[in-house]
Amino acid sequence: MNLIDTKIFIPEIPKDWEQRTRSGHTNIWNDGFYRSELPEIKLDPPIRGLYAERFEDGWYWVCGCHTCLKNNKPYSYIVCEEHDRCITCGTHRKELTEIPWGHPDGFQCKSCRTREHEKQKDEALKEAKEQGHSEYNCWNTNEIICPVCATKCSSDDMYEPGEHETTCYVCDAEFLVEIEYEVSYTSRLKSDIA
Repeated sequence: MNLIDTKIFIPEIPKDWEQRTRSGHTNIWNDGFYRSELPEIKLDPPIRGLYAERFEDGWYWVCGCHTCLKNNKPYSYIVCEEHDRCITCGTHRKELTEIPWGHPDGFQCKSCRTREHEKQKDEALKEAKEQGHSEYNCWNTNEIICPVCATKCSSDDMYEPGEHETTCYVCDAEFLVEIEYEVSYTSRLKSDIA
């Protein structure tokens, strides 16, 4: 069955109902969050990969799988049975024994993610060595740079002055980051107080 062309009427849901949320593949109308007087109804689609969408004449189950739709959108919230596979090796989610890693194009199984990470790590360490990278290259910079592999690391959760511990997401090195702020001054005349 081609999911792209699927449009299955949902008779349980009145066409004037507008407040629908999703929890995984489950569609919820009149979720308690909305504090509606209407009854809350939860429905799962008849086929994995569908979700509920409202049209002028009512609610329908339609395709929500980005791979089926070929729309190149990242992080598909709804995935059909056929496309619920590791993007690298093709292993189906049902066959996994460990939690997979999320990816803009779907997911990666743990072994594929580990292999990819190790390759990225080896490449970064090799390039840092070829460039003669050292800890001295990381002093007084406007970015956090890993002293081992020269990767620019995120500072999103570091903003307080002082030392912070962090781990490089590429080479797994643990290192310290010291945040220093330069003092600056602004002078202006006092306003006349009336």
